Amino acid sequence: MLQTGVMPELWFRYGGTEVSLELPDDLSYKMLEPKELKPDERLWRELSEFADNLARDVGSRGFTILYDHSGDKPVLVILRHLIESLEQYSDNIKVLVSCWRLDPAEGWEDARRGLKEYDVRAEIINVRNRGMVEHSGMKVVEDLLDNSVKIILTASEPHGLFGKASLQEALAFGGFVEINFSDDLRADVLAAWNQLIDELKPWAITMLNDHIYMGEAEGVARRVYEVGCEEAVGDFDIVLTGCGGKPRDSSFQLIAHVIGLLRNSVVDGGLIGLVAECSRGLGSKSFIEAVLSGGGTPPDRALVRMIQETSSDKRIALATTLPRSVMRRLFNIRCFDTPEDMLTYAMRRYTKEARILILERPHVKPVRSSMRGQN
Repeated sequence: MLQTGVMPELWFRYGGTEVSLELPDDLSYKMLEPKELKPDERLWRELSEFADNLARDVGSRGFTILYDHSGDKPVLVILRHLIESLEQYSDNIKVLVSCWRLDPAEGWEDARRGLKEYDVRAEIINVRNRGMVEHSGMKVVEDLLDNSVKIILTASEPHGLFGKASLQEALAFGGFVEINFSDDLRADVLAAWNQLIDELKPWAITMLNDHIYMGEAEGVARRVYEVGCEEAVGDFDIVLTGCGGKPRDSSFQLIAHVIGLLRNSVVDGGLIGLVAECSRGLGSKSFIEAVLSGGGTPPDRALVRMIQETSSDKRIALATTLPRSVMRRLFNIRCFDTPEDMLTYAMRRYTKEARILILERPHVKPVRSSMRGQN
């Protein structure tokens, strides 16, 4: 149901700080509140039972945790409790850290700070610094071939390019395996996943909104990918969302997938507005090559195509530090200094009769009810 009346001040994470937005009283809006996992005693018991089941026959093999860091604190809490349960059975515990959803250097530093803050006691290794070895026709991180028990740990969430960012994407894009991607990204991800799962028989823990899934990786992945992330919404003219702040919004490349996630949340000609600092600019060299010349990697080219396709029937705006002239020329995206400036532009374009959808962060994929089943 659309709301009107006195609106409390909205706050969006923006880099290392927050920025505010106050909607005028006479605007019609709808808030999509995030659903978050609430750690409690029941969860810790389930984690302990999970660890007990893994450790029954582990002997001297030890454990290797493939931890995909996304900047989400609840995952760090779960990692700490998992290790506390496992260290009863073995002191040979390694944590291989990846951060494919973040800037590589900034993501690693953020992971290190978080692991220290939450007192995670294990051998911590940046997967990007590990050697790769040939195995069954592909290159994999050498640690995957030892005889330790493997556990994949990551946060799952909807993704504008891949549908979901979860276990399969963590393994494929996290640096654990080297893949020569084609234009069929989904097929490449699944091929690598199926081969490694068949050989490694790993276990997995992942969270999706307010649910946690744990067990054999193949079964966990199946359950998570079957869970729908779409939420039916009405016909909105404008959608506004934060992008999670630092380290999530460090570059345009990192947050660009959100444009695709929100494409079907507004009417044709509607506005997708993002709040993202992008202090590191556009993104990687490969992404910039994809933008300027159609070069770069297949994932980067797919991301650029998605932005171009969305901008063909939607308007896109950013409250950001990115240069206005560059973003307008390269992507036909309008940039503003503050969320208030972006909203002022939207009101001039759509008037105060506009219907506005608001997300604190992109935790679901909003889809207009009239378009459900067409995606």
